[in-house]
Amino acid sequence: MKAEHRKELQTNILADRMGRLVQRMKERPKKRVLLYVVLGGVVVLGLFIFFRVRSKAAEEQSDRWSWLDDGFRAEMEQLRLEYPETNPGKAARFQYAWLALWDVGLKELAANPVDVLKVSGEMDDKDKAGNLEVAQNIFLRLRKDCEGDPIWEPEALYALAVIEETRAIRRKDRDKHLKEALRQYKELAEKHKDSTRGKLARQRAEALEKRGQEIRDFYEELNTRLDIEKRFADAKKKPRP
Repeated sequence: MKAEHRKELQTNILADRMGRLVQRMKERPKKRVLLYVVLGGVVVLGLFIFFRVRSKAAEEQSDRWSWLDDGFRAEMEQLRLEYPETNPGKAARFQYAWLALWDVGLKELAANPVDVLKVSGEMDDKDKAGNLEVAQNIFLRLRKDCEGDPIWEPEALYALAVIEETRAIRRKDRDKHLKEALRQYKELAEKHKDSTRGKLARQRAEALEKRGQEIRDFYEELNTRLDIEKRFADAKKKPRP
């Protein structure tokens, strides 16, 4: 009798456990469906936010490129000052640097060689930096901010080498400036050998090495034609305000 009762109890317990298992199996799909719905909603919301942000960023980037293309001074200044790390901002900064080097610098050599070639403090302690020195400082900042960039860094490095070589127009430290320019051209040619500026730098470095004396003679003739030494001497004698 006891054995039969024990067997009946075991059967009931087993049936109870099987019933619970079946019930859990029936409930799980509902929970899974709810979970999938929630996860799906999160994914959709995340994708919406991602594409919305990316679309807005693309629109802003497009607007900044259009400012650069228009070339209005106010917008160029805004790019340069408010978005200096973006590509449009860097392009505006390089445009500004280019003007400082070529328009205010090299193009003014014949008319105002002293203002172009002098360095800060050369005439007296209050003397401002020359135009080339101003351009050099701008390109130095650009080189630092664009370090490692395969497009922007070669532009900055090439401009700095050109500035260094241009200083060889003066007799003072001519060999020093030519040697430093050669080093900078070689550095650029090695670091960015496949870039346009890297290839130009390689050509200029080869010219400085193979035709060094010819280039020195050219700068000496330019020095004489522009009467640079006398202009500097007169500028130093002239009373400073």
